Amino acid sequence: MVLEEVTLISIENLPLGLTYETNSPTLVFYPQQDPFGCVRVCGTPMVAGQDTIRIHAIAEGTVGGIATTLNQDINLPIQVLPPSQDTVPDFTMSDTTGCEPVTVNYTPLLSGAGVLSSYDWNFGNGNSYQGADPPAQTYGAGDYEVTLQTTVTGIMLTELSISAINDDWCGDVDEPNLPFVGCVGQPDLYFTVIDAQFASSRSPVINNVQSHTWSGLSIPLGFPPFTLQVYDEDGLSDDDLLGTFTFDASLGTLPISQAGTSGTRNVQVQTVQIFNYNDSVHVFPLPNTALTLNTTTNELCAADLSLVSYAWQLDGVLVPGETGPCVPAANGEWTVTGTSAQGCTSSSTLEVTGVGMNDLANGRLLDVFPVPNDGRFVVRASGWALSGSFWMHVLDPLGRSVYAERITAPSNELLRTIDLGTVAHGSYRLQVSDGAHVATRPLVVGPH
Repeated sequence: MVLEEVTLISIENLPLGLTYETNSPTLVFYPQQDPFGCVRVCGTPMVAGQDTIRIHAIAEGTVGGIATTLNQDINLPIQVLPPSQDTVPDFTMSDTTGCEPVTVNYTPLLSGAGVLSSYDWNFGNGNSYQGADPPAQTYGAGDYEVTLQTTVTGIMLTELSISAINDDWCGDVDEPNLPFVGCVGQPDLYFTVIDAQFASSRSPVINNVQSHTWSGLSIPLGFPPFTLQVYDEDGLSDDDLLGTFTFDASLGTLPISQAGTSGTRNVQVQTVQIFNYNDSVHVFPLPNTALTLNTTTNELCAADLSLVSYAWQLDGVLVPGETGPCVPAANGEWTVTGTSAQGCTSSSTLEVTGVGMNDLANGRLLDVFPVPNDGRFVVRASGWALSGSFWMHVLDPLGRSVYAERITAPSNELLRTIDLGTVAHGSYRLQVSDGAHVATRPLVVGPH
C-alpha cells in the first residue's frame, strides 16, 4: 500500500485535564511530503488511573493502483498516579526563609485543560484568601505553615436519556426486516460524544432496547460545542447511526430531538478532585543591638552579646579594631551594626555626652606639634592613666570626627604620630579621653 493521506478523526480516553497538539493544524497528514506526524498530549491529569489513549485515524492510499481506505488506531498506555504519590508542589513561593520582615508572593500551579480550579489559601499569619492571585504576604519573625486547597471542577454530561429512536436500526443483517413479520430483534444502543478538540467518549452498550437512560455519567465537556451520536451496535454489519445532536455546555436538563430520535441530556458541574498542599516560611529575628552606657565603667554595650560580628562607628567614622559587643565610651554619636548567625543585621545609635571632664591639672600634659601641619603631626601625652586604653579623635569645625582611634599605652607617657591623609585645610580639634577625663587641643592643617 502506498500511503498518501492520514486524517485524525478523534482521540478517546484522554484523561481529564489533558489536551493535545498536532504538527498539522488541519489534522491531515501527508506522508509523501513529511513522513513524520506528531500528536503531543500535554497538561495536568486530574484523575488517577490507568488507561489507554486511543487515537483514531483514517489512512488513505493505493494498493496496486486501486484507492484504499483503512481505519487505523494508535494506542498510548498512560498511568496517572494518585495525589498521595505526587511530589510536585501545588504552588510556588518567592521566598521561604529570610530576615524579618519577609514578603512572599504565591502562585498556584494546579490547573488543567477543560476544567476549572479554585484556590483556598491559608498563609499561616492569620490571613486567608480565595483565588488564583493572592496578595503578597509579609511575615515577622517566626515559623509559618502555608496551606493551599485546590478544588478542581468540571462541566460534565451526567445523564443521557433516549426515550425514542427512529427505524434506521431495522433492515440489516443483524436485525432483518422480514416480509409479513417485520423487524426481527432489537437494537443495541450506545452513544458517543466528541468535543471541539476531537476528544471522544463512548458509553456502554445496552442490548435489545429501544430506549434507555445512562445515569451516573462523568463525561467531561470542556471544549464546546459537542457532537452527540446515538448508534445501534451491529456485529455483522456496520453500526447504524440513529441520530446526531449538537449541544453546548449549558447546565441543566435539556431536550434533544432529531429525525425521530429524541430524549434529554443533563449537564452539571462536578467536583473532580481536591488537592491539599502545604509548605513553610521561616523568618529569622533581627538582632537586638540596643545600646546601653555603663556610667560606672564608661563602657558602651549592645544588648545581644552573642552576635557573630559587630561594627562600631563614632560620629559616622568606622572605628578600626572594634569588633566586640562592647567598647570604651567616648563623647559623640555611637552607632553599632550587629550581624546574627543567620546573617540578619540591625543597627542602633546612641548619643554619649558627659563622659569624663576637661581637666589638664595635676600634672597632665597634652601637646600637638607641629602647628600648622599638612595633616601629619605628633601627639604627646603624659600624666594620664595611660597604662590602660583611651580614645583619640580629631574633630572638624562642625564637630564631626575625621579620625578616631582607640589606643592602649604601655606606660604613663605617649608619643603618637597621626596621619589624617588628605583633609581640607582648616582648623581642627584633637580630643583625648581616658573615660574619666577629656582634653582637647587645637590644630591647623595648612601651609606651614
